[in-house]
Amino acid sequence: MSSLSDPGCVRSVNEDAVAAVPELGLMVVADGMGGHNAGKIAARLAIDNLVARVRGALASAPPAGATDAEALLADAMQQAHAEIAKRAAGEEQLKGMGSTVACALFHGELATIAHLGDARAYRLSAGKLRLLTRDHSLTQQVRDLGVIGEDAIAASHNRHLVSHALGHGESPPVAVTTVPCMADDVFLLCTDGLNDMVDGVDIELALRVLRSNLPLAVEQLVMIARDNGGYDNITVALAGPPASAAATTTAAAAPEPVGAIGRLAGWLRSLLGTRH
Repeated sequence: MSSLSDPGCVRSVNEDAVAAVPELGLMVVADGMGGHNAGKIAARLAIDNLVARVRGALASAPPAGATDAEALLADAMQQAHAEIAKRAAGEEQLKGMGSTVACALFHGELATIAHLGDARAYRLSAGKLRLLTRDHSLTQQVRDLGVIGEDAIAASHNRHLVSHALGHGESPPVAVTTVPCMADDVFLLCTDGLNDMVDGVDIELALRVLRSNLPLAVEQLVMIARDNGGYDNITVALAGPPASAAATTTAAAAPEPVGAIGRLAGWLRSLLGTRH
């Protein structure tokens, strides 16, 4: 596992937070919201509560399968939600704070993903990048209705409004899913500061070329987001498959990229060869 959180090029405060905990098979990203540093506090509360809840649950009863893992993460998310809401209610300057979040728990040959808001989870498998989450956002709702085009969505000042987040509402509808892990899979969690700035094709290319060096892949993804403007905080967490999946399954090899993409891949490979 490898992770990195960066304030970006515009904002002076980083209201994102991240945790990668290999011994738990857990990684989490969070994007806080609220004025007067409340967003930063909310994101940190989300991360700390989720890690603590998962640690405690795994110590007492490791998940026996997908159902157990999904229940574990859903409960941990609700507990984190309650803690953030309680803290916000008790301090005037923190009222209204909340946090989007995405987390991944690796167990056996499976990965269980939970999220709220527009923090995302992706999987690179057989050389193809697939989005594993569906944003809880106004943008996603409008896209689903098909009433306006993508250009209008991208230009909207309301495109970052989320419909669900930790700390907001009574009991937010946590989305949870479980997917199999294959050899050579790479799992990506990110806040919107990455996917707003970097196209999916570029994320896919970086992961395909650098999947054997996750720390470098994390750095490169953040660098690309900054080079493209870095208007928001940028947070990335990457994980390969659990050892059991890597030992027992084999993914199909991805075709080599060609043309301009191939040249970029060659540049990334040359960079990889100079950094250890």
